[in-house]
Amino acid sequence: MANNELDVFFRDGFGRLCAAVASDIKRHIATLRESGVDFYGYAAFPPDYYTAYDPTSLVVAFNCESDIDAENKNAPYSYYRYSVDEWQNYVHDGFDATNAELKALLSEFKRLTETQDSDDAPETFVASINQTILDALISLRKDGTFDGISYVVIWLSDSGDEIMNRSAKELNTADVYAAYATEFT
Repeated sequence: MANNELDVFFRDGFGRLCAAVASDIKRHIATLRESGVDFYGYAAFPPDYYTAYDPTSLVVAFNCESDIDAENKNAPYSYYRYSVDEWQNYVHDGFDATNAELKALLSEFKRLTETQDSDDAPETFVASINQTILDALISLRKDGTFDGISYVVIWLSDSGDEIMNRSAKELNTADVYAAYATEFT
């Protein structure tokens, strides 16, 4: 029974998270625009389930042209433009609906796996969270929320996780992806 519950959880358990991520990010971007912030890049940091003490929060970052140092703007490479680790603006607050869903999902996941021996469940859980965040960002790209934002990505610091490359490819134009890929693939 427990394995079946876990299968159902992975198949059906992430719809509310997708809606919460889309709603919270849409609201955040609207707030930035209403404040007159002119940014070119936006990144979502999924929770870090491997090293974080309480991995139930979404963090985002954004960057403006003015945030790139003059000497780095003219560099022959795109590292400072596309490496979210180099960006200036990180936001930890305002994603309450997303964080509530992440907390509920983690609690349910722990409940379902505490008595099971499933070696790949943690990786499947992380991949499901990341894919759900990507799905939400894709929906926002399609509905125009990211209009005027040339670069959107899911970012995991100090990681080569495939979600970063996949998100860069699926959320951006071919030219932006090519520039990103020269640095990060």
